[in-house]
Amino acid sequence: MLSALRRASAEAASPLPTGIVVTDSNLNPILQMITWLLLALTALMLCFRFLTKFFLRTNQRFGWEEVFITSAFLSGVGESVTFLVPAGTIFGKDSGDISGAELTAGLKVQYVGELLFILTLGLAKLSVCAGFTALSLDTEHRRLTSIFASVSIAWTVVAFVGTAFQCGASGPWEGGDLQCLDKHAFLYYVTISNIITDIALILLPVAVILPLNIDFRARVVVLSFFSVRILAIIATAFQMTYIPRLFEDNFTLRSFPYYLSAQFVQFASISAACAAYLWPFLRSLRSGLFAADKTGFPSPYALSKLNKGVRKDADVDMSAGNSSRNRDRSNYIKITTDNTVTTSTRSHESKPHEPIGTEAYMKGW
Repeated sequence: MLSALRRASAEAASPLPTGIVVTDSNLNPILQMITWLLLALTALMLCFRFLTKFFLRTNQRFGWEEVFITSAFLSGVGESVTFLVPAGTIFGKDSGDISGAELTAGLKVQYVGELLFILTLGLAKLSVCAGFTALSLDTEHRRLTSIFASVSIAWTVVAFVGTAFQCGASGPWEGGDLQCLDKHAFLYYVTISNIITDIALILLPVAVILPLNIDFRARVVVLSFFSVRILAIIATAFQMTYIPRLFEDNFTLRSFPYYLSAQFVQFASISAACAAYLWPFLRSLRSGLFAADKTGFPSPYALSKLNKGVRKDADVDMSAGNSSRNRDRSNYIKITTDNTVTTSTRSHESKPHEPIGTEAYMKGW
């Protein structure tokens, strides 16, 4: 009996947990934490893109492609803020713990977040289309890209206007007898059409890049980066499965997976538009101080002798510490980051019209 009283007094004296606590009726802290994490990762992907675009390459300008992706990022930041402001704390919380004023304020920020979410996806798609337009010089490919850009603009306008005027001139948070469209069917239309356009964005680079005269391995690498958009398709499919929960009684808590998947859709859409720029950035990090373009540091190395009449013991002098003084540098190739091979002297047997670095030119050695 005495031990039980001591145990009860110790439990009463122990401090209660402080800070943010995740319970079965309050999952909003998880939503806010993941929103912050995905927002930081999105900003990091955008920084990688701009770093590759303007610092690892030369003569690059801030064009429409950058305007669209920057606008998409800013819209995505605004959409994420709707889950981080005090009014957005109702998402993931039991409706029994939410007052009427809190619910109204939460529905208002949800309305703004839905509009910004559609803008983010549409601008990210247009950024990819602008990049393909600058990449392809073929008229047929440009026409194909223009058609898809028009489809993306049409999808964005229809989804934005339908969301903005879903209840006419009234807001969906207002009470009374509102005449609203069938939001259940409209959300299915938005998500399904979003998946279709994302699939087209994966097939579009196949039509543009495959005909290019580049190495097969390079094609596979480039197309794999464009195929990152499949993550957005998977996230959108998960989001679509949770649409019915938005119309349940306790929708603020039951729709937690829908709100969470929406953040992943937004992150994957922006990241897919920036993923193609990761390959030049990763190549620039190779050892040897080589950059992704022709601005790397040239490094001359003696690979092999070119004249047949050179003494065999000359190769031994290459490893000697003082061999650089006795070496005939005219017999070596200088390797630079350019695509051509330059030499210090030219054979008298080469024809004048043969360009330096070609196979016909090298036969004269």
